[in-house]
Amino acid sequence: ILPYLKETLAEIKKRKPEPEFPFRARVVVAGSEIDDPEFTKLLETCGAMVVADRYCFGSFPSRERIEIQDGETAFDAICRHYLHWNQCARFMEGAKIDQRHAEVKRLVDEFHADGVIYENMKFCEFWSYEKVLASHILTEEMGVPCCTIEKEYALGSIGQLRTRFQAFVESLEIKKINS
Repeated sequence: ILPYLKETLAEIKKRKPEPEFPFRARVVVAGSEIDDPEFTKLLETCGAMVVADRYCFGSFPSRERIEIQDGETAFDAICRHYLHWNQCARFMEGAKIDQRHAEVKRLVDEFHADGVIYENMKFCEFWSYEKVLASHILTEEMGVPCCTIEKEYALGSIGQLRTRFQAFVESLEIKKINS
């Protein structure tokens, strides 16, 4: 394997960096599900760099350490973790709601995001409620700009989304200039 690693290292040293895309704002994306990479590409073409996500099954919910308690099997520990820690909006108790808002705020702070885009799939009523509440709390109480969208399973209304994302990125730029 060592010859392959040396060959790869030599190739990397010769490689020229790709031209930097002119991202104008750093955003955290939160919501129900994202299984269409075109959604993220659309954000990036509008000048937003997605620095973190907070989806039910996004990149962060799977990174937590799962503690196995005494007398518990690994399977039971995994089940307990997903039932108790899960950040899906279907968990409506007050502590879970506060935990979700705090988690998004933590991601904004940790990744130096300029704003949050809350999206929900059409007909996902839990996230429809959550995005309204969360965007109000993040904007009014935590000072984090938010853009909320409802999208269909397939990206059919790309023109409308592009306009909303461009306007949001522009508003984040103006906020940076004025601060």
